[in-house]
Amino acid sequence: MNLRRAIILPVLVSFALALAACGHGGGSSNARIRVLNAIPDAPSISLTLDTTQVVNNLGFEQATQYTGIDTGSREFKVSANGGASNVIDTTLNVSGSDYTYIVYGPVSAALATLYVDSGFNKPNSGNFAVRFINDAAGVGNVDLYLTAPGVDITTTSATVPNVGYGAASAFTSVPDGTYELRVTAANTKQVVFDTGAVAFSDQQLYNIVAMTKGSAQLVDLAVLNIDDNGTGSVKQNLLGEFKVVNASSVPSPLNVSVDGALTLSNVPYTGVSNYTITTAGQHTFTVQSTATPGSNLLTVVDTLNSATDQSLVLTGAAGGLSAVILNDNNLPPAVGHARIRFVNSSAEFPALDVYVNFAKEVSNLAIGSSSGYVDVTADTTIGTSFEFDFNTAGTVNPVLKVPNVTIIGGHTYTVYVMGPAASPVAVTTKDD
Repeated sequence: MNLRRAIILPVLVSFALALAACGHGGGSSNARIRVLNAIPDAPSISLTLDTTQVVNNLGFEQATQYTGIDTGSREFKVSANGGASNVIDTTLNVSGSDYTYIVYGPVSAALATLYVDSGFNKPNSGNFAVRFINDAAGVGNVDLYLTAPGVDITTTSATVPNVGYGAASAFTSVPDGTYELRVTAANTKQVVFDTGAVAFSDQQLYNIVAMTKGSAQLVDLAVLNIDDNGTGSVKQNLLGEFKVVNASSVPSPLNVSVDGALTLSNVPYTGVSNYTITTAGQHTFTVQSTATPGSNLLTVVDTLNSATDQSLVLTGAAGGLSAVILNDNNLPPAVGHARIRFVNSSAEFPALDVYVNFAKEVSNLAIGSSSGYVDVTADTTIGTSFEFDFNTAGTVNPVLKVPNVTIIGGHTYTVYVMGPAASPVAVTTKDD
């Protein structure tokens, strides 16, 4: 059932704006503002207007309620993680209205948008209205579904379709009720957010904000009430996702089951699966060889965190198979840059030094471990060619040279070293 319904509301203006409207519950000469921290790599942000600090140490995925501020031309300065410099410094015109100020994107490319929350007509009795805001960096355009809990969305139209990054929809009227909130990649039925039943109030307006923790696909949602106080909450995703890398020396492909259900089939040596979305929480992963079905080579209990990505790297021989579990960060890098991490997933190289274009970037990368992400400059259209060299740690003895690897700016990569000492290989994957 399509729950969308036309509602006549003023057009959203979402950055610098002067709107002659009375504040929602506020005075006619003063404004009120609330702030949402949607920067996933900023555990805290602070907001200063001109020289007055309005918000101090606001945590990621936290929002303030409305607080009074003076009207006029105001300098908005946002600092992240207690830094002395500002990631945002812009001047906006503030009128006598209520506002939601959202700071989003990675710290290296932080953005902010000021949304007017007052001056809109109430929905008709028996309805509420939502404005869908997409501030999930790196995820792309998304659709919002509000359905009765458990409804199959394959035959249901999106409540708010195709909202791009940094954009917002107009308000959409929806009949009163309790709804399951889901988000999909735009124009698909691939669910990237799901939550339990949420009740919405009659004639209430809401900002629903999609934001990322750093997943390549998954998001969280903030449901912010446009009410007297500016209340609201963040809804944690019921989903997490993982991929599997076969760096083992098992001679036949591998099957991977999650909680007893076959999930990935025939993953070959050097094979890397796509991300697989499943429920967040604890799961039991079992690995079998296709040559010996029914016999587990490895059992791993792992917890997939909400709205995050993990990689399970399978290493070792059939009699000693193990898994290296990596937490992936698929936030977009800075413009004109790429991010690369390196994983020593060979059972035969105790430690490696890693060189990028002949400069050492990683020292003593131990077996079964991952480096941090290395930032490189890379063309965003045709890519830039790199050479990766791996030496025995602390020596000039080369283990593996990998020339002419094309890295495209704006993306995140992982390079896995795997195989026996006699014939090592490097597998480069684009993770986002």
